[in-house]
Amino acid sequence: MSMSFVEVARANFRTDADGDALNDKFMKWLGMNKRYLPARLAISRSLAVPAAPEPLASHLDSGKTIKGDTLFGTGTELSVWLALIVEHLGHSDMDTKNLVALVGAHWKRGLELLDHEWKQSEEEVAKFVKRLVEAAELPTSGGYKRHTGGSTAGATFSAGQINVPIGAIAEDVSSKEKVVWNLNGQGGSPHSAIMGGVGSGKTRTAVAMLCAIREQADVPLLAFDFKGDLGTDAAGGGYHIDEIFGAQTLEPPRTPIPLDVLSLPSRDDIAISEAASRFRDSFAHLKGSQLGARQRTALHDAATRALGTQSPCELHHIRDALIGVYDEQGMKPDGARSTIEEICLYPLFTPDEDPATFFQKSRIIKLPPNVAEDSRTIVVNLVLDALDQHLNSLTDSETDADGVRSLRILCMIDEAHQILGRKLPSLSSLIRMSRSKGGAIMLISQSPDDFSGAEDEFLSEMGLVAAFSTNAPPRNTARILGRGANLGTLRTGECFAKRRGDQSARKIKAW
Repeated sequence: MSMSFVEVARANFRTDADGDALNDKFMKWLGMNKRYLPARLAISRSLAVPAAPEPLASHLDSGKTIKGDTLFGTGTELSVWLALIVEHLGHSDMDTKNLVALVGAHWKRGLELLDHEWKQSEEEVAKFVKRLVEAAELPTSGGYKRHTGGSTAGATFSAGQINVPIGAIAEDVSSKEKVVWNLNGQGGSPHSAIMGGVGSGKTRTAVAMLCAIREQADVPLLAFDFKGDLGTDAAGGGYHIDEIFGAQTLEPPRTPIPLDVLSLPSRDDIAISEAASRFRDSFAHLKGSQLGARQRTALHDAATRALGTQSPCELHHIRDALIGVYDEQGMKPDGARSTIEEICLYPLFTPDEDPATFFQKSRIIKLPPNVAEDSRTIVVNLVLDALDQHLNSLTDSETDADGVRSLRILCMIDEAHQILGRKLPSLSSLIRMSRSKGGAIMLISQSPDDFSGAEDEFLSEMGLVAAFSTNAPPRNTARILGRGANLGTLRTGECFAKRRGDQSARKIKAW
C-alpha cells in the first residue's frame, strides 16, 4: 500500500452530485447534523455487499468534499476503516488517488441501498434501523434476542414444493382431472381465501387442505376458531385438525394464551414508542374504544409508560397506567377507559413464552360467541401483531434452486368476516409482508362481500380464492372469480376456485 495514514487524513473524499444531494436528505431524515454521519453509514452499508461497487462516472458532477480525518477519524478509528476497505477490495495495491475513487463509489452505492431501504421501511426511522440491523446480521440489544433463519426459532418447516388438493376430492367437474394448488412456488402467493355460506363446506375444505399441507411439511399451525368447533367431525369432515397438528387448544380467558404478547425486541426509546403506537392502533379498532385525539394521546402515553417500566408488560399494566394518565390530566372516565377495564377483567394472556417459542408450536385459539366481542378482537389483533413482529425479526425464508420458498407457519382464521370489517393493521401487514418470511395466511369467510372493504384489497394478494354457494351479488363474485363463475349453479360440495395465474375460475368438486 503506497500511502500513509497522514495522506489519507488529508485527502478530500467526495461522491457525485446526486449522491451528495441524497446524503443531505439522509441528514434531514435521520436528524443528523454532520455530513460525515450518513456518509459513514452509506460506506458501511456498501461494504456489506461482497461485490465491488461500480466506479463513479467521470462525466457526472462531483459533490462536496469531506476531509479524511473527518470522514474516518484518526488513529485506531482511521486504521479500522482502511482495513475494512482494503479487506473488501481483496488486495492492498492501492494509492491515495485510488482510495478516494473507491470510497466515492462505496459512498454512492451505499446511499442508493439506504434510499431503497428507507422507502421499504415506509420512511419510518424505527423500521429503517431494524432493516439495517438485519442487513448487518447483528443481534438487537436488550429484550429477547433476535432469531435468524439459522437458529431454532427461525427454522423453516418445509422442503420442496407443496401441492395442495382443493378439498378432499379436488376434482374438476368438467374434465375430472385432479386440481391442486402450488402453495409455495416461485412467483406465487401462499395465502388463500375460502368463502361460502353456512353449511356449504368451506371449513371442512380448508381443514382438508391444511391436513394435506401437514402431510408434506411439519409446519406449525396457528388457528383462530370463532365458532368453537374446529377439531370436531362437524367442522373438519372427519379430520381432527388438533390431533393431526398436535395442537394445543386455548380458550381465553378460561385458558389464557401463554404468550408475552407485548414483548419488545429491545428496550430503547424507539422500540418502546413503536410498540406503544402499535398497541394504540390495535386498541383503536375495538368497537367500544371511541378514541378521539385526546384519548389516542393518553393511550399512547400510558402504553409508553407501562412498556418502559414493566418487563414483561401485561394488559393490566397499560390499564393502570391509563387510569393514572386520566387522573393526571383531569380526564373523565369514557369509552376507552371502560373498554380497557373490561378486557382486563379476566386474564387473556400470560407472559410465559416469548414469540419465538410460542409460534413454533401448533395452537388453536377458540373465541366462541360467549366471549365478549372486544376481548375476541384484541386477542386476534395482539396475537397477529406479535406474529407479524416475530416474522419480521427473521431473515427471509429459504428458497431452493427452483425458487420454492420454505414455510415457517400456517395461520388460519375461521369465520374471518368477524374481523375483516375492523381493518386490523396486523392482519393487513401479514397479508402483504409475511410471504418472504415463510408465513401462509388462510382466511375463511361467508361471502365475497366480506372482502369488499378489506384494507389493501386482500384478495389481490391471494394465491388461491375459492367460493362455495353464497348469496353474494353477482358483481362481487365476478370481480373476484370472473364473469363465468355463477355461484348459483353450484351443487353440494362444489366451489369455483381460481389460482394465481389462472385466466378463469374452475368448477371444482371439493368434497
